[in-house]
Amino acid sequence: MRSPRWRKLRGDLRAAWGRVVVMQLAIAVALAGVGTVLGARAVLGRAIVDSYAATRPADATFELAGAVDAALLAELRARPEVADADVRQTVHARVQVRPGGTWQPLVLFVAPDFGALRLDTFRPEEGAWPPPTGAILVERTAVAVMGLDAAVGATVRVQTEHGGPRPVTVAGTVHDAGQAPSWQEHRGCAYATPATLAALGEPPVLHELLVRLRPDPRSTAEVEAAATPLARWLRDRGHDVREIRIPKLRQHPHQALMNASQSVLLVFSLLLLLLSAIVVATMLSAILARQTREIGVMKAVGATTGQLAGLYAAFVLALGAVAVAIAAPIVYVGARGMIAGIAFMMNITVADPALPGWVFAAEAALGLLLPLAIASVPILGAARITVRDALAASGARRDFARAALSSVPLPIRNALRRPARLAMTVTLLVAGGALAIAALNVERSLMQVTSRLAKARHYDLEVRLHQPARPDQVAAVARVPGVRRVEAWSSAAAVRVLPGQEVDVAHTYPDGGHGSFTLSAPPPGGSTLVTFPIVAGRWLAPDDVDAVVLGHNAAGAARPGDRIALSVDGRRSTWTVVGIAEEVGGGSAFVTDAGFRRATGIEGATLLRVAVDGATDRAAVSAAIERALAELGLPVQYAMSSQVLRSIIEDHVVLVVRAVVAMAALLALVGLLGLGSAMAINVAERAREIGVLKAIGASDLRILWIVVAEAAAVGAASSVAGALLALPLSVVIEHAIARGGFLATPAFEISVAALVAWPLAVVAGSVLASALPARRAARLSVREALTTV
Repeated sequence: MRSPRWRKLRGDLRAAWGRVVVMQLAIAVALAGVGTVLGARAVLGRAIVDSYAATRPADATFELAGAVDAALLAELRARPEVADADVRQTVHARVQVRPGGTWQPLVLFVAPDFGALRLDTFRPEEGAWPPPTGAILVERTAVAVMGLDAAVGATVRVQTEHGGPRPVTVAGTVHDAGQAPSWQEHRGCAYATPATLAALGEPPVLHELLVRLRPDPRSTAEVEAAATPLARWLRDRGHDVREIRIPKLRQHPHQALMNASQSVLLVFSLLLLLLSAIVVATMLSAILARQTREIGVMKAVGATTGQLAGLYAAFVLALGAVAVAIAAPIVYVGARGMIAGIAFMMNITVADPALPGWVFAAEAALGLLLPLAIASVPILGAARITVRDALAASGARRDFARAALSSVPLPIRNALRRPARLAMTVTLLVAGGALAIAALNVERSLMQVTSRLAKARHYDLEVRLHQPARPDQVAAVARVPGVRRVEAWSSAAAVRVLPGQEVDVAHTYPDGGHGSFTLSAPPPGGSTLVTFPIVAGRWLAPDDVDAVVLGHNAAGAARPGDRIALSVDGRRSTWTVVGIAEEVGGGSAFVTDAGFRRATGIEGATLLRVAVDGATDRAAVSAAIERALAELGLPVQYAMSSQVLRSIIEDHVVLVVRAVVAMAALLALVGLLGLGSAMAINVAERAREIGVLKAIGASDLRILWIVVAEAAAVGAASSVAGALLALPLSVVIEHAIARGGFLATPAFEISVAALVAWPLAVVAGSVLASALPARRAARLSVREALTTV
């Protein structure tokens, strides 16, 4: 370190300490983002799987026509292909926390012995275990959703299909890592014994048989292949199997969504690191621009290209090392915070939140090597300069400037004097702009999911009934004050039957919501309250009997003209697909009223969609409708406002939206950090040129305009290029969103505000970044300018 060149480097660093600090901050911010995402991904990758696996999820659930007795359960457990089996019952009810308050949907899981749970397990958190008769346990995420002031000791009213509202005590809370959080689904989740089920007015019959297979299956197809012989075996013993429910193989209901969110975060954070490396290279170019003649002197007295390159490479490595040291504690805190946040959003328990060592090793490797790789371009360019070019001026390529740029306006000609450096600067701004605009486009696209939901549905309230309503009963609901229009839809849970299937197979989770499939029929005269966009084929015609329009989530590979089979409660029917409609939510198949009666044998409406007068209190109208239905003897399964339905969709994409917006902010920050230094490069090495211009009569204002116009030209060009690049980038990300099932077609939503604001911000930033050096250059005297190195 006693070599003159190393002493010179230390002096250069002291002189340019401000830029050194900015470079370190740029790398540290990017490394913190990458390390946080990598660390959270590494921990959650195993924690989500482990937490869900700890519940011992059933591979398949057999719904039997009758009760599962102890003898059948023991016989099934003894079979060689069965690793374990258990019995359960799922009841869809509703709950009211306060008298006169709002009724909310409630999924009630009934288990015979809380002390001997073997599959789809849950564990106690607070209060009694097991719950006494007449009491329930509430899943911990449902406490706030249900509006309970206290988790233990509260009395609520529960209403089931066959029983009236009955008071029930909340005896405690449990954690069920196999359930999606209640705040996302906007429904309660509770657990009870068969005795409590009987007290609620329901038969205490448990007819859901949970099975875990042996050896461990590798796919849902293997589960289905093994479940069919078991269903045949059950039928041979006199137990009719109505349906087999097979969820995604040992996968949390929201695992796919969370994986997609983390992938988006990781891609954006790596691109953020790439931008920070470009910032370092750009700022290093600014430093080297001032050292051109000094580099020439060092080469003249014996310094080699390799020695000079090694000098500045060591400088970049030192910057990276300091940035890694700064980022490491941020990564630790940030990753732990992200892990806790996602664990809350997925309702899982992270047993070991410790970050693996490879995360910090990867962060160190990226922090050291990536900036060095990007900075190698200006380093090698400066180290390879000849003594003659270095001592002659600033190293500009004069022949190129004279021959190729003589007809180009002066500000642009000045910017193009150093093509490599200009390319690096523009790359930084283009990449930052493209990513920031794309991020905001994606954010807008995600939020437009709910807007498209609102455009397709023009009603205010959806009421699902346990029993079909006659036309006169629907008319009574229509006479409720404040009701503008009521549409009576027929609706029933259905199953898509594949060729060769002996038993109906539904790919749904235990709560009956995720992966559900519904057969629906609009009113005979058509619907004005629901207008699903058609993405292929056509909508239903009034005289259609065997025609079906599939929602895009339910369509799969089916196309108009295909024949498919559906089953409702074991009753199978065949249909011709005439169209594919876009829907937001679960999978649906739409048929005419006549087709629905043919498929189900059900007469009457089980789903009422209600439009309310604009100035009417919707909550009051909903309560009045519920009273009217109670007087008509029609039990309500749930009543949900369109606002709640919209909130359910928004809450499923909120993590992705927040992550994308956060990354957009970080990208903009790093881009602006580099922008200030990048614009200074173009004026740092032209002090002598400015002196010549002033010597031949250029005014201070003229000098100021030349520098500012050059910066504005670079900023404007890069902002346009960034906006253009953002369009295909947005399309790629939006296609990925569409493949996630939110929309049948990509949203293609463009943030006009981002397209306008980013160019304005870049141009304004370019002007501001160049204002100080431009002002300093304009105030230089001719003597000072011509003697500046």
